[in-house]
Amino acid sequence: MAVVPKHTDQHGRYDPNLDLTTEQRHRFTQVANKAQARKDEMRERPSIVAAAKSAAMKPVVTPKKDKPNNARYTIWLIVLGLVSLWAMYMTS
Repeated sequence: MAVVPKHTDQHGRYDPNLDLTTEQRHRFTQVANKAQARKDEMRERPSIVAAAKSAAMKPVVTPKKDKPNNARYTIWLIVLGLVSLWAMYMTS
């Protein structure tokens, strides 16, 4: 492979004033700003899985600080009992 000297000529920066009219530049700016806003919104919006997880983990009954949440304990005890009954039924 041949060794060539590094290019030293500098290309000028692109000047949109030479190619685009003022109206075209305004239109381009509006479209670019809308696209950036949509991109930021998509980045902030949680995915379907994250939204479902946050909805599932949100407390149904708000616990009080002074007394324990008996309703939640009862619901989980019933769920655990049903799962164990199902497991016993499936193994026999």
